[in-house]
Amino acid sequence: MQYRGPETFEGDSWGPLISDLEFDGATDYPFDRNGRLVPAGTGNGMPAVAYDNYDFFRTGLTTDTSVGISGGSEKVNYRASIGKLDQEGISPNEEFERKTFRVDLRANLTENLILDASGQYTNSGGNRVQRGSNISGVMLGLLRNTPTFDMGNGKEGQAAADDPATYFYDIPGSELPGQRSYRDGIYNSPYFAVARNINLDDVNRTIGRMALTYDITDWLSFKTSGSIDRYTDTRKIGFDIIDASFGNGRVINDVIANQDVNWSGIFNILYNVNDKFGIDTNIGYDGYYNKTNRQTVLGDGMTIPGFFNLSNVSTTQAQELSSRRELIGVFATATLSYDNLLFITPSFRNDWSSTLPVGDNTFQSYSIGGSFVFSELMDSEFINYGKLRGAWGTAGNDAPVYATITNFGGTSVSGDGFIQSVTFPAYDATSFERSSRAGNPTLTPEKTTEFEVGIEVAMFDSRLKFDFAYYDKETEDQIIFVDAAPSSGFVDRFENVGIVSNKGYEVTLSGTPIRTEDFEWNINTNWTTYENVVEELVEGVESVTLNGFSGTSSRAVAGESYGAIFGSRFARNDAGEVLIDDDGYPLQATTDGVIGDPIPNWLAGINNQFQYKNIGLSFLIDIRQGGDVWCGTCGILDYFGVSDATLVRDQTTVFEGVVESTGQPNSQVVPYSDPTISENNNFWRRYGFGGLSETAIYDGSWVRLREVTLTYSLPEKWLDNTFIKDLSLSAFGRNLWVETDYPGVDPETNLTGDSNGMGLDYFNQPNTKSYGLNVQFNF
Repeated sequence: MQYRGPETFEGDSWGPLISDLEFDGATDYPFDRNGRLVPAGTGNGMPAVAYDNYDFFRTGLTTDTSVGISGGSEKVNYRASIGKLDQEGISPNEEFERKTFRVDLRANLTENLILDASGQYTNSGGNRVQRGSNISGVMLGLLRNTPTFDMGNGKEGQAAADDPATYFYDIPGSELPGQRSYRDGIYNSPYFAVARNINLDDVNRTIGRMALTYDITDWLSFKTSGSIDRYTDTRKIGFDIIDASFGNGRVINDVIANQDVNWSGIFNILYNVNDKFGIDTNIGYDGYYNKTNRQTVLGDGMTIPGFFNLSNVSTTQAQELSSRRELIGVFATATLSYDNLLFITPSFRNDWSSTLPVGDNTFQSYSIGGSFVFSELMDSEFINYGKLRGAWGTAGNDAPVYATITNFGGTSVSGDGFIQSVTFPAYDATSFERSSRAGNPTLTPEKTTEFEVGIEVAMFDSRLKFDFAYYDKETEDQIIFVDAAPSSGFVDRFENVGIVSNKGYEVTLSGTPIRTEDFEWNINTNWTTYENVVEELVEGVESVTLNGFSGTSSRAVAGESYGAIFGSRFARNDAGEVLIDDDGYPLQATTDGVIGDPIPNWLAGINNQFQYKNIGLSFLIDIRQGGDVWCGTCGILDYFGVSDATLVRDQTTVFEGVVESTGQPNSQVVPYSDPTISENNNFWRRYGFGGLSETAIYDGSWVRLREVTLTYSLPEKWLDNTFIKDLSLSAFGRNLWVETDYPGVDPETNLTGDSNGMGLDYFNQPNTKSYGLNVQFNF
């Protein structure tokens, strides 16, 4: 086999062994300072090197400083604080800064009137890096890189990012350099991504709140409050010339403005009918108003490299999106108590929403709960507190904004490998087209019904506590967009899709095994298991894509867990056995289907706290058992031949299954790879780019040391005659250790973030572990 370098634009690692290669020492070779790689014995004798791609990352640093002052009198209390956070991320040039100022005030204006007010201003922003499924990002170019290509060109981390020779090489006769990456710019070098592209944001946020409480009588009060939360997020995104995605350069100016307003008026009745019976009731009205506006200008065709200004582009496209949403509700809640023994808590709420159909935009939420403190009837030294509780309720929810109507937007024209896509207005022309997503004027509110029962017990003077809960929740008429019939002229439509159930158990056990005058040990454990199942979908809909790719996605499928992983799979017989072809290799099914369940079997946490005099130690262990993850990262690395799994390429195997043509168990020995036929003749390329989705499904179980904290509080006598009231020093570590058999990026990460799409790993940004010191003192 012959080694093929970056100049071939190929990203494969199916060539000769690294030990069979050496450098030739050529000084005119732009991709490596040591020259080309050639067969051993034909170069200068310097052996090829396997580089560590993770040398790209640096150690991040976070500094968080805050100062607060508080004071007051009998009638007025105040607190003011100011803080500053500085972060350097694990990728070179990744930065974030946040400055915060806050004031809180509480004043007794009269004997019966109290004012509560607060105000906060925050400015934050920095430079982020492109990540995930993105040829212009960091992780794709980092992990696909062959081990024999030195991405840092002799340097690593920030030093490599600061040196243009890391990611550029000269092309004779060309004004522009080439991009020095293993595929010669087919996807970005991670160093190019962080050094030449920008992703800046500047967020200014103001939050204000004011409330007045007036005591009408000793048992009746009225409280009114209002708050406003406004922010402007100004973003500047730039892809430099010769970027893998936008070779001519692209500039994006993006301004997002958002305003949330909340208001309420509540009457509170707190009345004891007699020594045993009491009532606590709230009757009120509240409202919520949201207004957003997003203005985006996109410019293509930069003239001056690295100058991310719209005056430096040849064409521009503009888009403005606005939305408004209002929700108004009236409600009543009550807690009826009898002798600290029985408690009944009914509630009712009616909402009117602007996102539901006109004339049919109201929905109700109501519940009733109860608890029985049975320990009040006991005189026991064993049980000092015990309570049975139960609740049943129904909650409504409205639709996404503008889901009931079909919108018009700027016409979009798709591009291809040579022409970029365009969204109008562009080229001095304005054009609008109907949205490909149909609104639904007959949408009804979502409805969730939940039942819960539980028990709490505290024993041995509360040194041992137990809490158990069972819940059963069902959501019907969930509003999600689903595929539309092609004959409708739409791609998808909003619909009330069906019923989803969520049932589970939660158990908490905590205690104090040891308590002496100088030492105390507290332990808290929790365990949770649940099932989240799509019971049914609307007629005519087989599945709903929640997130992911066209080949592999997270979906809602009737009878399966919500978010089930859906993709290509092996062909099987009725007994579930894999079918094997006459050549000895597994067959691919003609249709895609469910291949994984991302819901874990159970979750658990164990938190220990030790205190010896002025020294405290705590650590938290988190456990996840079960739950599938699609490792698309693994499938692609297998395809390119850079994963550990492909080290068996020179070995043979017998694939377990049944030969389709004979019905007999397969016994044929076949090679994983046979390069004598072709480079593509191997198991990892047999089923196309990334392989079958099913082959990349792995168990996402893990055990991790979530956090450890060691704290020392200085004795008060040491601070006598000083201006310091108390002082504590802490050292902490987070995410310090993970034990998992999962072969991809940390299975706690998810490609689509905090979304309905679950269990997707496709060049995710890795989790981080951190260490820190904390100093806290009061004057």
